[in-house]
Amino acid sequence: MHTPLALPVASTSLPMRPLQNLRTDLVSTNSKEDYVRDIYLQHRTELCHYIVNKCGVKFGEAEDIVHTAFARFVAMESPFSVENPRAFLYTTSYNIAIDVKRHNQVQNRYEQAVVDNDAEIIEARGPEREVEGKQHLGIISRALWGMPKKRRQLLMMSRFDGLSYAEIARQVGLSETVVRKHVSNALADCHRALQAQI
Repeated sequence: MHTPLALPVASTSLPMRPLQNLRTDLVSTNSKEDYVRDIYLQHRTELCHYIVNKCGVKFGEAEDIVHTAFARFVAMESPFSVENPRAFLYTTSYNIAIDVKRHNQVQNRYEQAVVDNDAEIIEARGPEREVEGKQHLGIISRALWGMPKKRRQLLMMSRFDGLSYAEIARQVGLSETVVRKHVSNALADCHRALQAQI
């Protein structure tokens, strides 16, 4: 009768490993996307509330900003190397929010300048320039029908129906940031079409 071989008993006291080694181990057991997804699920809501309170944006805009921050995080070569992902995401989200606010301010000034310029042109026209006005209307009409359907729809809801960006966003299921971008691009298309004919 054979005696069974004695197997070595595993030690219950494992040596402590530094945090970076643990992160490296995560790479082999967990994909980068899974790692970021777990952090996303854990911190997304609190980040959105932070951006709303800190930067004074709507919750939908905050969601877009936080999503962009996580997209940058997952695009990193090794998000595992970030020692404090939560702090990193707070800082990144805040910086993106500031950039978005600055960009929106520039867009708003541009849109207002276009509206003011068009108002001055209309006021300067007399009855003798009615033909020119009709030509410009034709140019704008062609520009409208030449742009993507969604962009045209959002511009018409904003300028013809008089709806705010928030109202449009609720009706079409987009964020205010996306609606504002489409309307701004549509106005820029019309402005370029008019400039090309002058």
